[in-house]
Amino acid sequence: MSHHTPLEIIGQALALLREEGSILASPEDALYFRQTFKKAEAKEIAVPAVRQTSLPKRIEPTPLPAPPKPVEEVPPQKAPFRSEVEKTIEPVNFQALKILFQRFFPQVAVLDLIPNDALAKRMAYRWKTKNQVAPISILFLSEPPKQKELLSEIVRAIDVYFGPARFVNAEAIEKENQWETFLGSPELKWVIVCDYTLWQLSSLMRHYKEMPSQQLRFLGTTPLFLLPDLSLYLKDPLLKRSLWKSLCLKLST
Repeated sequence: MSHHTPLEIIGQALALLREEGSILASPEDALYFRQTFKKAEAKEIAVPAVRQTSLPKRIEPTPLPAPPKPVEEVPPQKAPFRSEVEKTIEPVNFQALKILFQRFFPQVAVLDLIPNDALAKRMAYRWKTKNQVAPISILFLSEPPKQKELLSEIVRAIDVYFGPARFVNAEAIEKENQWETFLGSPELKWVIVCDYTLWQLSSLMRHYKEMPSQQLRFLGTTPLFLLPDLSLYLKDPLLKRSLWKSLCLKLST
């Protein structure tokens, strides 16, 4: 037996009525079917209600926190150097130690001050000074190149005609204060130097002596021949002859 839904039954009944033209049913059944048909028709016509869905609420963006204020950098404090820190250093008293030392070591001398080594340095430098000495020594200091070259020519000429001669740097001897050693050498017979060079050597000037009446000059006990300004001989070459005659006269005596 087939099962039909109420709508199908109603549909079939309507079709039958249209075909027959008369209602073969009791008034109660007819009323029932009419009401049922109206309800089914109302259901077909009615538009199903759209289910309202709740839209999500708009999410407002959370405001960003304000950036923090920049922290002001404090420059690091410079640590004071040790030299900047004031320190009071009390002198150490060695008197008690000195007394004990003298008691147990009486043969050892105890000095309060450190000895000066200037004398020891001069003694150590003597051998250098003595090695520079020649029987005829020509001193130079800071002469210009052309004047120094003229002095070199004089040294060569003297060395040929009058014996050993040497060009001696006066700056080193002056600095070490070795003029006593230089002038005390038994080999030394003559010293030749420009007058303006001699005036610049304060330590050597202490040994300068002069006998104006005899036109003699000495450094200590060593005869001295003073040369005038050498620039004059460079300007006038004829003056070199007179200079050489004067040297020959002095060195031959």
